[in-house]
Amino acid sequence: MPLSKSDIPDLLVPGLRAEFELAYRSELDAGFADRIATVIQTTMPIQKYAWLGATPPMREFVDERRPAGMAAYAMTIEDKVFESSIAVDRRAIEDDQLDLIRLRVRDLATRVVNHRQQIVVEALVGGATAGGYDGVSFFNTAHPLPGGGTVSNRGSTALASASLAEALSGMMTIPDDTGTPLGILPDTLVVGPKLAWTAIELAESPVVVYQANVSDSAGPTNYLNPFHGKLRVVVTPFLSGTSDDYWFLLDTKRPIRGVILQERKDVPVEFSALEAGSGSDSAWMRDRYHYGVRARYNVGYGLWQTAFGAIV
Repeated sequence: MPLSKSDIPDLLVPGLRAEFELAYRSELDAGFADRIATVIQTTMPIQKYAWLGATPPMREFVDERRPAGMAAYAMTIEDKVFESSIAVDRRAIEDDQLDLIRLRVRDLATRVVNHRQQIVVEALVGGATAGGYDGVSFFNTAHPLPGGGTVSNRGSTALASASLAEALSGMMTIPDDTGTPLGILPDTLVVGPKLAWTAIELAESPVVVYQANVSDSAGPTNYLNPFHGKLRVVVTPFLSGTSDDYWFLLDTKRPIRGVILQERKDVPVEFSALEAGSGSDSAWMRDRYHYGVRARYNVGYGLWQTAFGAIV
């Protein structure tokens, strides 16, 4: 029996699902969320992380081992359900507008990846007030140390060479819960579009040009940029509006980073359709088909020591 136009929607879904998966994987590889956040897959709707304190430092083995239990610190992350859906007129399918539908499905994949990036950045912005595992805000000027004293991972100075150097030096001296330096080496600078060119100039220019001013008779002088090659710049549109002057330094090489992106291992990102074959009321009553994506994930905070936030 030859195919009719009415068969097309049912036959189209598997191809659109494959189109979505391909676009989703491609966008994930190009995105930055997985590079600046620790991605943890879980099968629980609410996951408690009771291991966010520091692991013990090495010591000389002179008598017997002294194992350290899990720290008393803990964070809890509850997943959320997110969706994005599109409606397509049946006539568009019957009139062979399939390429346009494929474009919209690929854009659904982009929306998922962008949203993962958005909530990671929003977690950084929210760290000025949201609590971390040690009982104070994630970005704080007085994180308490178990042995006494406090440490800061928060600044309020505009992005410039002096403020960047101060933040880098401060992060490199941050100790763990036992007072031993963690060996933090920031490698990523996160900024919004407003600070993009300042950040790129600071981190990627091989030289810095000193320009003479009215009180200085010396001519312009080139000297090597000490930040060159030390930091990767991530520019995100989600640092805008009231947060467009914010900037963040991150150590993304450590297993536990500043932000945790929790995903459901047993509930992967799902592309689905409501069309004729599924018995959709909309398909029968309104001559429209629906395609959408659904996912379960959320963000929370990990080690504050791996992040510095300038809340300007």
